[in-house]
Amino acid sequence: MAHLDIHAKAEIGKSLAGFTLGEKLQSFLHYVDQSVDGNKVSWNVDLVNNNEGVLLYKWGSSYGNGYAIFFKYPTLELSFSEQGTLIFIQAGEGYQGEIFDGGIKIGSRIGDIDHALVLDDTEDVHYLADEKGHFIEGIYFVAGGLELEEDPDAIIEEVRVYNYNLI
Repeated sequence: MAHLDIHAKAEIGKSLAGFTLGEKLQSFLHYVDQSVDGNKVSWNVDLVNNNEGVLLYKWGSSYGNGYAIFFKYPTLELSFSEQGTLIFIQAGEGYQGEIFDGGIKIGSRIGDIDHALVLDDTEDVHYLADEKGHFIEGIYFVAGGLELEEDPDAIIEEVRVYNYNLI
C-alpha cells in the first residue's frame, strides 16, 4: 500500500511525495473517493478543478487507456500506464518536500537551483542539463516558462518526477 509523505525528498527518476515510480495502481486505490470513466465522461480540466478530494480518472481510448489520480491538497497528479504502472508523479501547492539539493522546494526561485538548466519552450518547463546542454531525464520544474537568464526569480510552481521507460 502506497503512503503519501508530503515531506519526502524527490529522487530523480525514482520517487516523489513518498510514492515510487513503477508501483501499481492497486496500491493507491485506498486514497480514491471519486472515480470517472473517460469512456463515459470526456476529459476537461473542470474535473480536476472541481475535485474536492482524490479523483481517479480512467483515460478513454483516445488518450491511451491509462489512469490518473488527482489529489486536491497537496496538489498531486499520479499518472499510470494502461497496465496500471506509475510512470510520473507531479506535485504542486502543499507539497513540502525538498525537490532538489540545497533546500529547493515548491515556492523556491528557479534561479536558486545550483545546477545547469535548459528550458523546453514547447512545454515551458525547465530540465536539468548535462555538460553538453542536453536534458537530464527523470525530473522537470514548472516555473514561469522563460529562460533562466530572463527570469531567475520565477517561482517553482510544480515538479514532475518521471520514468517513461515504465510504459
